Formats: sequence, structure tokens, C-alpha cells
Amino acid sequence: MEYKHILIGTDGSELMETVYEHCAYLARLTNATLHIVYVLDIAGFAPIPIDSIPIDSKWENMYDVLLDEGIAITENAKKAFISKGIDKAAVTTVVLEGHPSSELNTYVENNTIDLIVIGTHGRKGLDRLLIGSVADKVIREAKVPVLVVRSGVNI
Repeated sequence: MEYKHILIGTDGSELMETVYEHCAYLARLTNATLHIVYVLDIAGFAPIPIDSIPIDSKWENMYDVLLDEGIAITENAKKAFISKGIDKAAVTTVVLEGHPSSELNTYVENNTIDLIVIGTHGRKGLDRLLIGSVADKVIREAKVPVLVVRSGVNI
């Protein structure tokens, strides 16, 4: 099996640096194209009191604020991969909207992705039950191999 198209699901957290290291290594070995995907989970966005939102980003602007954040996250990831020796032309960035695991797996099916690389915080117990695990859901639904990189596991 050759990995020519690798999807990296990112949330922009500090954990992602470890994921990027593993993914860049694989991409250099296989000369793969990287698809950096961030999913804007509007349904999972918990309502917050209007008083806690900055005046310039009231509800009508909240979507744009979140979208801009997703774009910034994918662009920062692209810069990280370029700094790790990946050719800029081999990196695609995408911001999707919906449920993260479903959107990632749909993207895989529509873009001939050979491998999914995703991070996990390794939550256990009540935290995992309440927060859920995007990585678990991606693994269960995926039709291609999934590399799960646990927080803090370096090459």
C-alpha cells in the first residue's frame, strides 16, 4: 500500500505538533500530498451568555469568527509542514462544517485519501464520556487506515 494522499484532521491544539511530526515523517517517506482539514463543529458549539462575547463578535458575526479561526489553524499547520521539509505545493488546506468524524470520513471518500492521521488527548473515564472522542468515531467509520497519535508521543 502506498500513501499518496494523507489527511490530517486538526483542531489547532498543542497536541497537533506531535501529530504533525509523525505525519511529516510519513509524507517525506512516501512523497504524499497532505490534506489538512479542520471541521467547524457548529452543532457542537455550546451556547454561551451574550455578555461573555466581545462586542465586535455578537451572534451574527460568531460564525465568521469561528471560520476565520479554522482558516488560521489550517494555514498555521501548512506553515508547520513547510518548515518540516514538505513542499508547499503538496499541502492542501480545507475548512469544513459539520460533525468532525462524519465530515472527515466524507472528505476521505471524496478525495481518494489513503491514510488518516489524527491526534487524541487520551481522555479516560467521565471526561471521555462527556466530551466524546472524535478519534474513536473516525476509526469506527473509516474506510482507510487511521494512524492515531497520542498526546506527547514523539518520534
